[in-house]
Amino acid sequence: MTPNRAQFLRAFCCEFGAFAPESFWRASESDHWPAWIRHAVTWLLRPLEASAEIHDWEYSMPHKSFPSFTAANARLAANVILEAVYDCRPACMLAGIFAAFACQLFGWFAYRNGRLRP
Repeated sequence: MTPNRAQFLRAFCCEFGAFAPESFWRASESDHWPAWIRHAVTWLLRPLEASAEIHDWEYSMPHKSFPSFTAANARLAANVILEAVYDCRPACMLAGIFAAFACQLFGWFAYRNGRLRP
């Protein structure tokens, strides 16, 4: 992801009132996924990319606990609702809530092993 795209996504997150950890707003780098995962998520959740960006950031943070993992997934669900309502795309809301639910069920390994890419 280009720095301009990351800046745009942060600004859009701020515009629709997204919930995010304080460190997300101060970050200079935000792409922590391997390129193939970024491409897949962008393709699947393009309408909700801003919410997915915050979730991506949370998965890369060093503090790894189950409560933090659950909070990241709950924030994803809340943010996709905010983003879908803001952009008048209620159909996208279900896809985002499903993604948050799937992350909660199957994402613990990815969360525990997520880290900033060099």
